[in-house]
Amino acid sequence: MKIIIVIIFLALIGYILEQRRHIKFLNQVNFNQETRHIMVKHQQYLLEHQIDTYKFALETLGYSQDNINKDDYTKHEPSPEKLQALQEEFQKEERIYRSKNIEFETELELRGVE
Repeated sequence: MKIIIVIIFLALIGYILEQRRHIKFLNQVNFNQETRHIMVKHQQYLLEHQIDTYKFALETLGYSQDNINKDDYTKHEPSPEKLQALQEEFQKEERIYRSKNIEFETELELRGVE
């Protein structure tokens, strides 16, 4: 009888230890998925920023993305006021871009990702 109780007790201890190991494993998987999600979100933002930068370049040169999509490649010389507005908008976007990069790097640093 004592042997059966000892076997059951050892089996329960083994089960508890296995469950603790499994919990640690799932926590690590969850951490990795959250980190990957943060990185994918930042990559999407970088692509959007790159597209916006190309749009600014086209508009600065006098082309319109909407017109280009309609196969109209005519160049319209932008006015100085429009160029100034584009420059201000571009600088604003660049400040946001730098801020997002710092935020991303800080988040990864806090997570311990190199």
